[in-house]
Amino acid sequence: MNRFRTLCVAGSPSRGSHTRALVAHIGGLLERRGSETVLADLAELGLPPSHPDHYWSPEPHPVARAREFIEAVRASDALVLGTPVYHSGYSGLLKSAVDLLPRDAFEGKAVALVSHASGPRGSAAACEQLRQVVKALGGWAVPMQVSTVTADFADVVDLTDSTGGGRRTLDEAGPVHARCAELADQLAVFTRAMRGADGRTDSRVDGCADGRMDDPADGTRAGVAA
Repeated sequence: MNRFRTLCVAGSPSRGSHTRALVAHIGGLLERRGSETVLADLAELGLPPSHPDHYWSPEPHPVARAREFIEAVRASDALVLGTPVYHSGYSGLLKSAVDLLPRDAFEGKAVALVSHASGPRGSAAACEQLRQVVKALGGWAVPMQVSTVTADFADVVDLTDSTGGGRRTLDEAGPVHARCAELADQLAVFTRAMRGADGRTDSRVDGCADGRMDDPADGTRAGVAA
């Protein structure tokens, strides 16, 4: 099987979020389809805010965490962008992370879009907005998108745990799981087709060979493989 690398970005500022659980669930489905997945949880990475001086500068970003995130995006073959829905839009944390990227960061990559809202109103709007962002960065958003609400998830396990041990999981018996599987199918198919078109081979993400992103501040890992 022709393997590929997917960077799954969870754009919620909350640790143990529904968005993280959704993105991790899709990452697990992608692994069954031949992907090596890396989860970049923005709540844990501590990326610096974007700034116009860095956006227009041809020099590498001065902050190591930002450089590692940019390189992880560049080295991936596909992406999953996940966001909570705030006022019918995607999160400011995800916006700031995307603004760290060069304008061709998604070029030649297929991108899957998912969102979570506390209620159904406006839950799909964030994905529609992100389609424009993906296009602006040279990527191609797959047709299927997934939007979840709280009822789509299984029991919560002590999210007040100071160690971050709380965990939410998507209910695989629910109707959203099938949509997630179709989303994973589309991303895998289109990624392999796009890689075949430009002759790319398997890519690796420096510092992420075990499915995590390095946290350079203390040597720990931020993000857990789906």
